[in-house]
Amino acid sequence: MIEKKQDLEDWLSEERKNYLKEASFFKYFLRLIGGFEDSILWNYQRRLRITEYHLNAGHKVRYVFSRIRLNHKMNKTGIHIFPNVCGKGLRIMHLGPILVNGRVQMGENVKIHIMTSFVAGGNNDDTPIIGNNVVIGVGATILGKAKIADGIAVGANAVVNKSFEEKNIAIAGVPAHKISDNGSLTWGGVENSLGIIAYLSYYIALWSIKKMPCSSIVYHIK
Repeated sequence: MIEKKQDLEDWLSEERKNYLKEASFFKYFLRLIGGFEDSILWNYQRRLRITEYHLNAGHKVRYVFSRIRLNHKMNKTGIHIFPNVCGKGLRIMHLGPILVNGRVQMGENVKIHIMTSFVAGGNNDDTPIIGNNVVIGVGATILGKAKIADGIAVGANAVVNKSFEEKNIAIAGVPAHKISDNGSLTWGGVENSLGIIAYLSYYIALWSIKKMPCSSIVYHIK
């Protein structure tokens, strides 16, 4: 948690490297006004961390103004990550919709792809808990009180509605299940297979529903 100015500087210094290789502010500014994705993402995340600092440090007035600026960036980018949710080292992989419930807990060095959701399940307020060094693939949804252990890679379009407490594995499918012992550290090598398996699982589920009698479908929905 960012509570002191030094904490803020440390977090920004480390996380900046995830987006900008050049240290020059001038080059960053040019890329920002030029609409380059890396600069836009860093501009959003920098504002997120500054807002966290003002909130945690009790700077009420500065927090309000910073939060307003953050809200505008959320609505502009479609990235809705609230203060004090994500640990140090967050990496937003691409510019696009991301929805994270404000009560979600995420560890350090989490990588999040676009079209992902971390939300409460059903009518309760339980929200996911994400460990350290986790990678969330494109279109994945994590529901309720699902707990994701350190080093897990979540495949594209996976729907995670239960906990996975074994570290350094890959999960995918609808609903998600373990598919490999290769976790986030080998994400580059298993990313394509995760996506293929996720899509196959999705279409198998659709096929099963089409084959199911209407009365049975209504029963399952209830």
